[in-house]
Amino acid sequence: MYEIDSCIGEKFALIETVSPRWPIHSERFLGIGYVDFRVTVNSEGKIIEQQITRSQPRRIFDRQSLRALKKWKFNSSKHEKRCFDVTIKFDSNNHK
Repeated sequence: MYEIDSCIGEKFALIETVSPRWPIHSERFLGIGYVDFRVTVNSEGKIIEQQITRSQPRRIFDRQSLRALKKWKFNSSKHEKRCFDVTIKFDSNNHK
């Protein structure tokens, strides 16, 4: 599950998403975790920069979220660069 907001309020579309894998070392985790990113997308819709701004619990889901996020693609735009805030959520109740 994820949430996305444009930093400038521009309409956008996700063309391709990849869901992160559940980290092997977190099998005992119970509850809801998340990783917040600030990403920069080029005019072709490819993520060119990403920064983790917050995660809970710290570092548990960071690596798998980053791997998945790097494969995402947004719609193309007339803007050379666009900024988005992305939250990727993990829920142990939905993990098999």
